[in-house]
Amino acid sequence: MKEEFYRVFTDDPVNWVKWAVVFAVLILGYVVAILLYRKVSYRLSWERKRDIARSRNHVLKAKLVKKRPSGEVSSYDWHAAYRYSLEGKEKQYRAFFKHPSTPPLILYLYYIENPKKVFSYEEYHWENHKAVILLPLIFLPWILAILAIFLLKIPLSANGI
Repeated sequence: MKEEFYRVFTDDPVNWVKWAVVFAVLILGYVVAILLYRKVSYRLSWERKRDIARSRNHVLKAKLVKKRPSGEVSSYDWHAAYRYSLEGKEKQYRAFFKHPSTPPLILYLYYIENPKKVFSYEEYHWENHKAVILLPLIFLPWILAILAIFLLKIPLSANGI
């Protein structure tokens, strides 16, 4: 075991301190990444949009008109239509609820600035746009640790790492 340790980290105590710094950077990188992940995730979320709309009192109440299931019997996804009133006109909103969610009788719709662009928070939203931004945050600690290895000029043996 001792031989493997020396093979990977060498027998130089200065090199051990450098590796300790790399591990500290990795751990601190996770702390930073988690904090950034939470902040960025919220900024890109439907929850934030809903909170903005609520603060501006841009909330509409829609009633369920019809719903239809799709998929397998034990795990239906639901397509639903809702009716709401906007500026004296009746409008319809279509929503999708993924299993296990079912369409509620009343759906609250929100808008930020334009009342013609309503959205709901309760229905299913495909949020693949978040992955493009959040994926680098997931790898941030490792990127920082590798950068620390090169900045500290830690020798990497051909047999070890």
